[in-house]
Amino acid sequence: MKYSFVLHEYLHTQMEHVIASYLRQVCDKNDWLYEGQHGFRPGYSCESQVITVCQDIADSMDNGDRIDAIVIDFSKASDLVLHDRRGCLWKLRSRAWIRG
Repeated sequence: MKYSFVLHEYLHTQMEHVIASYLRQVCDKNDWLYEGQHGFRPGYSCESQVITVCQDIADSMDNGDRIDAIVIDFSKASDLVLHDRRGCLWKLRSRAWIRG
């Protein structure tokens, strides 16, 4: 039984890679993604996104353009959804608003 679980996980992972690869090819072929999209695309990363944004800001400053920015920090968002007694999900479950 243990081996069938391992095989199932392996096949699941391989199928996930096949589907992700196909979706990337379709998106690239049809030019569906914005050229500034980084993070999950091959050859791009979160670091390259930061470099691009910094360069855009520097270029705008050099041109004397006005720069407006909205910065949202999502790092604390997961703290609100914790499953312990402080988190939002626990409170909703305790009031039977959500199940599972």
